[in-house]
Amino acid sequence: MIDKRGRVNAALALIALLAVTLACASLKNLGKNPTEEANKLVNQAKDDLEEIDKIDDEASKKQSDLNKAMNDKNVDETKRILGELVKDIDRGLEKGKDAADKVEQASKLDVDATYKEYLSVKAQAFRKEIEAWTAMREAAVIARDNYTASGLPADKRTEYVNKVNEFKKLRQDAKDLHKKASDIARANPNIGKK
Repeated sequence: MIDKRGRVNAALALIALLAVTLACASLKNLGKNPTEEANKLVNQAKDDLEEIDKIDDEASKKQSDLNKAMNDKNVDETKRILGELVKDIDRGLEKGKDAADKVEQASKLDVDATYKEYLSVKAQAFRKEIEAWTAMREAAVIARDNYTASGLPADKRTEYVNKVNEFKKLRQDAKDLHKKASDIARANPNIGKK
């Protein structure tokens, strides 16, 4: 059995261990700059956006094949290509959500207020882009699932056109937010600098 002196020594040892652990944790964060962390997240988001550009390039190449299949009234080929385009949109949406999450996370760090505002507006713009491409995905699914040799039935065409119009409106909203962020950056050339 541990006597009183032994318990005191054990308690002191535990306190010393706790103090060392806390000191190590503090040293681990020493030298971390919130702006550097934000910039790292922004650069990771840029990598995601570059992946989206590659996906977009692949999808654009499929557009002429889609047009040819539709002109030839090749229903199976049209539906196959539309299915591939839906998958491309899904891949782009996943990368877009990753990019938006990173920029949003960066906007929540303890950075300069102007940089914080810029990052917040950029994150909003990316979220609008995601909403837009979600609407386009829905339009592509409508087309894929309902396409016939004579096109889309009237009711499905209306649904399709409504989704495409929603896409266009949301893209314009996103463009306006991107412009607002660009204006903030232009007015503050040292934004995001250490």
